[in-house]
Amino acid sequence: MNRATALGLLLALPSALAAPAPAHDLSVDGWASARATHLSVQVDAHDAVRLAGPPLLQNIARLLPQGSAGVNVMCQVGAQAVTVQTDQSGHARCDLAATGAVTVRLESGEALTPDILNLPDAPLVVVSDLDDTVLMTGGPQGRALATFLNATVGNRAAFPDILPLYRDFAARGLPIVYLSNSPLGLSGFLRSVLAARGLPNGPLLLRPLDWKTLSAPKSFKTQSLNALAADLPGQFVLIGDTDQKDPEVYAAFAGAHPGRVKGIAIRDVSGAARRAEVGGMLANTGVPVIISPDASAFAPLLR
Repeated sequence: MNRATALGLLLALPSALAAPAPAHDLSVDGWASARATHLSVQVDAHDAVRLAGPPLLQNIARLLPQGSAGVNVMCQVGAQAVTVQTDQSGHARCDLAATGAVTVRLESGEALTPDILNLPDAPLVVVSDLDDTVLMTGGPQGRALATFLNATVGNRAAFPDILPLYRDFAARGLPIVYLSNSPLGLSGFLRSVLAARGLPNGPLLLRPLDWKTLSAPKSFKTQSLNALAADLPGQFVLIGDTDQKDPEVYAAFAGAHPGRVKGIAIRDVSGAARRAEVGGMLANTGVPVIISPDASAFAPLLR
């Protein structure tokens, strides 16, 4: 072997030894109580752009993933395990009557050990929307798509009035659950955004991108609230905004679960006509309601 050949082989060696690209991208989130663990799992065809490249392309890949159907997913919580299969959108749910360390593993080798947060049996739990409630998205002004496509951890801004309110929740020991119709593939990104804005940690419940939730946008939040109510014994304070359907979802939940809602707080981002509509709708719930463009006005609901 001459010197040139040997040098060529040495230069090629790192590429030959490089780990093969994974077959799938795996996103996992959920929550646990003192009795059970509830996991939402999204399995997508691997797309290297999601973690590298220009922010615009990363965001397109996160918002429009290629779901992998029919993939076996093993969810283990403590000593218990269950295997489920992804649906046509690449989504699967794992609900186990166990708590403890969580591992999610695919047959193709990808695995995650997500930090699934436990919600204690607290007398009061805060459930909060994200877009146009906590994070400035611009939905009523038609800026939501541009916000999502151009988002980075650095430029995804929170409303200035939200941080002191939510830090006060945390200081008083009130658990916070973030409930959003953003797709599950944004889980890691949104967690980084919340941490960068200094907001308290909490379970992040995001929508699977399946036809059912896309065609009925209220259904995901309704199902999530019902699951929380079924497993947690306390009351809820529900925080959202006038854009989209938070008031409708919260009104229906309060009607279906008498005595379980301590109050409803709605950030007004839409103007007088929608504010009047929301006010009339929530007036019939029988629970305290505050509608305001300023989140600092929500504090009395927790007194």
